[in-house]
Amino acid sequence: MAWRRSLETNAARAERASRPAALRNAELVYMERLFRISTPVGLVAKLDRAYRMPSGLLVLVEFKTRWSNQPFLSDVIQLSAQRMAVMGQTGQSVASYGYVMVKAPTRRALPIPHLVKLMTDEQVVALVRRREEVLAGRALPCWPLSRKACPTCAFRTQCDYPHL
Repeated sequence: MAWRRSLETNAARAERASRPAALRNAELVYMERLFRISTPVGLVAKLDRAYRMPSGLLVLVEFKTRWSNQPFLSDVIQLSAQRMAVMGQTGQSVASYGYVMVKAPTRRALPIPHLVKLMTDEQVVALVRRREEVLAGRALPCWPLSRKACPTCAFRTQCDYPHL
């Protein structure tokens, strides 16, 4: 019994140590939790973590393992959709910022926090509607901000991106 308690204590200690400094005194309220909304657009979002600040505001945290130690636009979109889903399902206030914790894919690497500003609900809705239009063939996809996205793009065979 004591061994089990020590494992739980070690896990809690490790979780607290992995937080961004600004969340040290926050309460972990959601971990690996799914949220859904149907209006104004349908979204399903699975949070990595959400913390409640002493003020009651929730702050979202997304964990990524990659060599590039930086947040990507896709991370901001993901956190923004999560924010919208949490607020829509629970009615709780969620911060307009979040953290992307980037860890290199090595055993000894520690996650590095990156504070990111989230998109507004209106921007998320516009992005979802644009995606629906592209998938339905009513709008043409745009070139990516980075050509690194090209090799995995579903529209690569139809793309007129120069020098592809």
